[in-house]
Order: sequence, then structure tokens, then C-alpha cells
Amino acid sequence: MAGYNLDDKTGLLSVFNKASLKVIKVSSDIGMKHYNVYNNLVATVELVNDPIIKLTIKEGMKDLALAPRDIIVLSYNSDNDVYLLSASIISIEDDEPYQFTVSSLKIEKLKDLRKAERFFISNAAYIKVQGIMEPIFGIATNISTSGIKIVCNINLLMEDVMELTVMIDKNQKIVFRGKIVRKNKIMDLYEYGFEIYEISEVNRRNLHHYVNTFKFDNP
Repeated sequence: MAGYNLDDKTGLLSVFNKASLKVIKVSSDIGMKHYNVYNNLVATVELVNDPIIKLTIKEGMKDLALAPRDIIVLSYNSDNDVYLLSASIISIEDDEPYQFTVSSLKIEKLKDLRKAERFFISNAAYIKVQGIMEPIFGIATNISTSGIKIVCNINLLMEDVMELTVMIDKNQKIVFRGKIVRKNKIMDLYEYGFEIYEISEVNRRNLHHYVNTFKFDNP
């Protein structure tokens, strides 16, 4: 599909120059989205040392199961601007309350992401590969109406077309066939850029509706 553009060919560890972690203040609140919890969480910033951020979630979350290498999305308000960060968990210090450390992968103003019509997400995703019975689990980290980025630990072949399922919430999902057009290796993880190759009209409408929620709603 024409117009596919997820981060202008940048990889998982690329950092935008438009914004920096200097805007994030210690002891302030920061929003957080993790793929296995569908509502937004609130964490407290304990330490900022670019690219490292240490966070604490004080509210009890018995269903929350964080793990190193999970990709999360953070949202931060500063001086009337909303910043979105894609970050990777690097360590869990405690789980009652949850205290953990992340490494920022990308940070950008929400209004700039809206202009580019691509958004950071942290959603469960499943890749169905021909010849493999069980779908491969991954984390969708970036989405637009023409493509998606997914991180997983399986080495897939470039140019292959696969069935992708992206979970929107417990009951809603978007299913389509995607073609790998970009691939990055980060230690033992792989980041794939999928271009939408085939999608039903119902799933296309659901995809556009989901992307539009980022265009018009604050995180």
C-alpha cells in the first residue's frame, strides 16, 4: 500500500532529536500503557538519566505482569505539550509496589506524531507463519493505517506475507495480511516493519477507527 512509513526507516533504538528526556521531571506523574493491561496506568518518575527512567506504580495491579524487554508507551504532559515515549523495560526492582527501570527508545510530541499519522503503541500481536502451527507472539510498537511494527524473538524471512492479529482490547482485534518490508536485529529480538498487503473492509474500518483515536484523543 502506498504511503507506508513507520519512523522513516529508523530502528528500535533510534531516538528523535525533536524532543529529549529533559522535559520529564522527577516526582511527577507519567502515563503508561502495557500490552497486557488495556487501561492506562499512572506511574511516578523516580529518576531520569537519559535514556534511563526509573518508575514506580503505587496503585495495586494484581493482573500486571511486567518483564524485562517488554515495550511500553509512556505519555507525559509538560508546558501544554503531550510527549509520547516508546520505552523498553530493562529491570524490575520490586513488584509491591511495582518499581522498574526503562530505557527510552523514542520520544516525540503527540502533535508531531499526529501530523505523520503514526503512533507508538504497546499491544499484543500474533503472527501466523505458514508451516508453524502456533501463532508467534509479539508486541506491536508502532501503527499507522498502512503498516505496523512488531517486535518478537523469532527470525522471519523478509518479503514474506503473513497473517497478523493485533489486539485492541480483550474483545476487539484487527486481522490482516502483512508483508515484511523492514527488519532490525536488537540483541536477541527482531523488529519488523509490516506493510498491509490484504485487509477486509471490516478490519480496514476498525484499523482507521483505532488510529483515529490517537489523532483526536489525548492519551
